[in-house]
Order: sequence, then C-alpha cells, then structure tokens
Amino acid sequence: MKKQAGMTLISWVIVLAIIAFFATIAMRLFPMYQEYFGVVTVMEGMEKEISTNKLTKQQVMILLSKRFNTGYIFNVKKDNIELLRGKNNVHVDKIIIDYEVREPFIAHISLVGNFHLEAEAKQSTR
Repeated sequence: MKKQAGMTLISWVIVLAIIAFFATIAMRLFPMYQEYFGVVTVMEGMEKEISTNKLTKQQVMILLSKRFNTGYIFNVKKDNIELLRGKNNVHVDKIIIDYEVREPFIAHISLVGNFHLEAEAKQSTR
C-alpha cells in the first residue's frame, strides 16, 4: 500500500482560506496606515511652521486644510483638530490631532484605527 505524500484538497482549501483572510485584513489596513503616515508628514511640516512663524488659529487651520487636500487625507475632520496657545499668546504653540478610522471588514465587523498626533513649537534659543 502506498502512503500519501503532500497535501490533500481540503488542506489546500484551508491554507488558501487563511491566506485570503490575512490578505483581506492587509488590504483594508493599508489605506488607513498610508493616510496616517501622510498625517505624520503634515504634522512634521506644521511643527517646523509653528516653530518659525507666529501663526494664529485661523492661519494654522488654513495651512492644515491645504496640506490635507494635497496629501489626499480625508479622515481628519475639523472636529479632530485641537489648537493650543500659550499663556497670554495669540499664536498657536501646539497642534493635537486625534481621529478614528473605521473600515468595514466582513458583514457587521469593522476594523478600527485610533490615531493621536501632536506637534509642538520648538522654543528658539537666543
């Protein structure tokens, strides 16, 4: 009697199902994290911007809006942005972005990403 060597059809189907499951997760998470890294890039630029220039809240919101539009960042809304000023100061010293992204996965199950970023003006030493 000959022994069976290799995988059976059922084991191949199971392996392919596992691969498809993880590939689906990766395809759903990739755009979420691609956008997150775009927000990180914008925040690094804004950190330099608020450190070198004295910007008001309105100026910062306009700059963020333009940078989000050019970076194809759509999940960060105005409500997710907090601009902080120092004591007796009209200029923005800190930007906080805290947002959540929900991606549908399977049926009623969603993948959720919570992101929190901060950019603070560096104090110039003179």
